[in-house]
Amino acid sequence: MAKPGGVFCVEGQWDNNLAKRGSVLPTLELLERLGTIRFIHRDTATPQELHYFLDRWLTPKYSAYEVGFFALHGSPSEVHLSDSHSVRLKEIAGWMAGRCAGKRLYFGSCSALRSSDSTLADFLEETQASMVCGFTKNIDWIESAAFETVILNRLVNGGKVNSVELLARSTRWAPLAQHLGFRVVYKGDRPRLPSMRSSKESNALL
Repeated sequence: MAKPGGVFCVEGQWDNNLAKRGSVLPTLELLERLGTIRFIHRDTATPQELHYFLDRWLTPKYSAYEVGFFALHGSPSEVHLSDSHSVRLKEIAGWMAGRCAGKRLYFGSCSALRSSDSTLADFLEETQASMVCGFTKNIDWIESAAFETVILNRLVNGGKVNSVELLARSTRWAPLAQHLGFRVVYKGDRPRLPSMRSSKESNALL
């Protein structure tokens, strides 16, 4: 039996209070126990740590982990690793330049994809990733966790590169996708937001 696809996740520090235990690990563990994914999870709090883990991920040893999951706070065109460390998408693209062919990138970060079309097109062109998706709004943790479960499963097991968009445009998930400001961008294509207009067509393909 073939092994399930892989997710490489880097998670930032969600809160200054070290006693709090908020994490995306339960979502990853749930999907792993269901047999739908394998995952590697690493905590990161500084740009140096993030750079190191991304560099390791993009070696041939981890080529089976085709989905990159950035579980970080965010703002337009930027992610926040902690209360004192942030990194621009442009800088991350430079670290991964030319090394992400075939990879699918997911930013589980508030507003990180509220970026200009040219910024996201340049990000994909430099990294060579096949697609990037994430949020354009400030998001609620519980709501995003529910959405994240189906998005990660579809990113790993959906087959076609546009399978996540089809899911986000389906009748079942489109209201939540729109509420969260979910955005999908493909390499070599114009950035777009899912819409309800093609939901019947999308449902037929799901």
